[in-house]
Amino acid sequence: MSKVNFIFCTHNHQPVGNFGWVFEKAYQVSYKPFMQVMLKHPKIRWSIHASGMLWEYISKEHPDYIKNVKKLVSTGNLEILSGGYYEPIMAAIPDRDKIGQIKKLTCYLKNKFGCEEANGAWLAERVWEPGFAKVLCEAGIEYTVLDDAHFAAAGMDTDSLKGYYTTEEQGCLLNIFPISQKLRYLIPFQNVEDTINYFKSVAAIQDDSNHVLVMADDGEKFGMWPGTNKHVYENGWLENFLTAIEENSDIAETASFSEILKTRKSSGRVYLPCASYFEMSEWALPSDAQQKFENVLARYGGDNEAKAFLRGGFWRNFLSKYEESNNMHKKMLYVSNKVKKYVDNKKPFTEKALDSLYAGQCNCAYWHGVFGGLYLPHLRNAVYNSLLKAENIYNKSFLKRSAWTAFDFDCDAQKEYLYESKTHNIYVKAELGGGIFEFDILKINHNLLDTLTRRYESYHNRLRDNIANAVIANDNEQEVHTIHGNEVKVKEAGLDKYLSYDWHRRISLADHFIANDTKHEDFAFARFKEEGDFVLGKYKAKISSSKLILERCGKVAGTDVKLVKTIIPSLSGYSVIYDIKNISPQPVDLCFAPEQVFAFSSKTGDDNADLKDVSVWKRYDDFFKIEVEIKLSEKCDMWVSPIETVSNSENGYEKTYQGTAAIPLIRKSLNPDESFKFEMETAVNIKI
Repeated sequence: MSKVNFIFCTHNHQPVGNFGWVFEKAYQVSYKPFMQVMLKHPKIRWSIHASGMLWEYISKEHPDYIKNVKKLVSTGNLEILSGGYYEPIMAAIPDRDKIGQIKKLTCYLKNKFGCEEANGAWLAERVWEPGFAKVLCEAGIEYTVLDDAHFAAAGMDTDSLKGYYTTEEQGCLLNIFPISQKLRYLIPFQNVEDTINYFKSVAAIQDDSNHVLVMADDGEKFGMWPGTNKHVYENGWLENFLTAIEENSDIAETASFSEILKTRKSSGRVYLPCASYFEMSEWALPSDAQQKFENVLARYGGDNEAKAFLRGGFWRNFLSKYEESNNMHKKMLYVSNKVKKYVDNKKPFTEKALDSLYAGQCNCAYWHGVFGGLYLPHLRNAVYNSLLKAENIYNKSFLKRSAWTAFDFDCDAQKEYLYESKTHNIYVKAELGGGIFEFDILKINHNLLDTLTRRYESYHNRLRDNIANAVIANDNEQEVHTIHGNEVKVKEAGLDKYLSYDWHRRISLADHFIANDTKHEDFAFARFKEEGDFVLGKYKAKISSSKLILERCGKVAGTDVKLVKTIIPSLSGYSVIYDIKNISPQPVDLCFAPEQVFAFSSKTGDDNADLKDVSVWKRYDDFFKIEVEIKLSEKCDMWVSPIETVSNSENGYEKTYQGTAAIPLIRKSLNPDESFKFEMETAVNIKI
């Protein structure tokens, strides 16, 4: 009988912008108790990767943990993997930033822990693309770890994988260890004996070498996931597991990645396609396609041979699935190019500019699955905050005057119109109703248009179908389970009532024309009839000095209407002047409702209001210390509505506040060739 070399690796990470109490809770219920158990087993070797900002947090708040890491590194019990310092999806960032992020973390590990061989890299969410081999090699990396699903996608039999494999890009070599999905699902959720029996079954296979099995997964599943703290520590799962390995040393013994690289040859050359772990390929699909994919899995997923050839999308699909993700991504690329220019010109504060850029590349807010945090405003805000910090540094040296420019910002083969100043940015999309899709307040590093459109997600079907039997999620849940179960848990009752879907992207200056008898509630829940074709329509755009003039001839209830809106930046925001003309031969009754959206920090009691005969609307945000003020050129009614989404997470379904919409209602009757003008001034007053 041969022996199993078992590589036990945990990946610990908390996103940039996550709440301090979450960092601390993760430490107390997961990272700390895990370390305490590992220290009691000096015969066990293991590996760890943690993102740079998590190392920083633990180093500052819990120096004893750092001392233990140093001790285990010095005795050879612990191997630390490098990777992107701020845990970026490598596929999403420029090559220069890939190398910069990795070298930053590698340097930190060497200085902090004396890790002279920090030559392995953890790839965030195990997102892989073939070109990575060259970039990782250039960053000083010799190996990485990927799921066996990646190998299955290349047509390989996952049951026959052993050791590690070697790939190359343009002759640059990289070694890849396959992670066992079977072990990811066994550990720590099933009985210890189940894992030991699996080791025995693998060891019983007769061949001429010992087998290598890798379990590399989130450290948070050992204490942070629902029910796991009690299971792993109070009930002794981890202690029993390590003891069982020690008692079955003739069957399995722990090893490090570096040890296997030094003592074993590569199992062969391999070329892996774009992939991540299997669940990510489901989440990355468009929602309708995701539902179809789930139906296919229900039919064929039980057949392992069939499932090996089933896969969904790949990570970059999120940039098509969610406009908000694409907007953050293209903002990041735009800022990265600015920072490159700043660095190339050897300006001061280079490290600060790079660090802010890198922090803005943290992956979590860019995507959504059971984990990804796109639906969490505080994570998106942290991304924009970091990117705008870097942009502010650039502006001090290179932005000489405020001006409009036109170029394809979001990479859709159409020009967008960007106004940039040292106080605020205004980004306009002429192809989408001439609306403002980004409004950056640079003094507080906040994109005040960082909202999220309410859209259909495939898991909403499961919520609807099971709402009567849904279980209220309990933060102190004791029952252990994986995050891939079918039980429907909700954080509050009645969530199905909030499953409303927007038919347009939630941006500012969306030019609605609605029926006069439309009710506020129907508008708020997207149950109204749009009578115009301006919200999604293409506007002609022209820059005239400091003004952006947008024009469209369209229809309102079958009547020809011409709309011209002029956006004029001000010191604290912008004004928009509307000139609307009836260009048809018959009169028309209009209810014009130009919608504005603001990403406040939280909802207030005033966020659901039906206001009458107003000319000014104000909203103060205590967290950002700003007051948003809208002044109208004439008195009119105004609706104020919260934008709230329903999303799923590892802890259950939840409702999340995304922003507030403010909609003035201007009612006019126009004869043929008659027009009216309406002005709306939006100011952001900073109260710091």
